[in-house]
Amino acid sequence: MINIIYKLLIFFGLIKEENEKQKEETIYIQKPIMTEYEYKFYQILKELEDKYIIIPQLNLAAIVRKINNNKYYSELFRNIDFAIFSKDYKKLLLLIEINDQTHKNHKRKDRDLKVKKICNDIGVKLITFYTKYPNEKNYVINRIIKEIG
Repeated sequence: MINIIYKLLIFFGLIKEENEKQKEETIYIQKPIMTEYEYKFYQILKELEDKYIIIPQLNLAAIVRKINNNKYYSELFRNIDFAIFSKDYKKLLLLIEINDQTHKNHKRKDRDLKVKKICNDIGVKLITFYTKYPNEKNYVINRIIKEIG
């Protein structure tokens, strides 16, 4: 009886058959490159642009080459919130992560540990700022300058 009702609902177009749902075209929409908090943070980082290049949302795959194992590059397809380069782009000086409440999630913690290990392996400092703190301009700038050296 349920099967007959199901077929009638499909016939009258009131529901779609499972296979039809899967055939629907995927829809893409544009999204902002940064969250609102990241954008506010970027406004602070712009103070450093006279000496450095600031790149938001840099994918690790753009700066890291895996050489000992050609399988599974997925660990490199993670974005770093901000990267700071020398003015000529020849030296990656510092990576910055902005952590909000989502970083307490177990999967997110694993991701953060992998990112930290990769940064350690390539010899690039990674510093973290937390959204639960005010991250005032002077504090942020001074901490970054201290880390860059």
